[in-house]
Amino acid sequence: MIGKHLKEYKKKYLAEMKSEPRKARIKKNSDWKKRWLPFIEYDHDFDGSFLIELIVHKLHIMLDYYDHGKYCWQVDESRFEIVESLKEACRLGDLILEDNFNDPAFEIMEKHYTTWVEEITEGKSKGMYEYKSKWDSEENRIKYDSLMKEANEVREKTIDQFFDHIRKHYREWWD
Repeated sequence: MIGKHLKEYKKKYLAEMKSEPRKARIKKNSDWKKRWLPFIEYDHDFDGSFLIELIVHKLHIMLDYYDHGKYCWQVDESRFEIVESLKEACRLGDLILEDNFNDPAFEIMEKHYTTWVEEITEGKSKGMYEYKSKWDSEENRIKYDSLMKEANEVREKTIDQFFDHIRKHYREWWD
């Protein structure tokens, strides 16, 4: 994805560094639209997971760069350590974005929770419909609640691990 463009970018960057070092440092990568535009097109200000998607997208771009290694200026031993820490960050970020933590609880719900709609036949709301639901047993409702609570705890723990991992390694990725 990124590798084929890095050689040209590195050549331009080095030429600009020689001629005007300050300007070259602040100039954005000429390839940014190819890498970011498809992602940014779907930016949702109201979506709380978008920030995590943004970070994970950048981590995958960085992982590709370091894993490819062809135009990387990093010493191989250090580069391999960076690759491993980026893989772990991407793995945690992908887990958060997949959001499969509630699946066991949803399986219980699909088997033991019933919903239906009834028409209201009296009063001001006559002719309208009311949403109704029930569990087939109290035991299944309790099991569902327990699994949901556990899933939320695992999700929060994974989010904490993700940001702790970034906090621990982010300086390595750029220094």
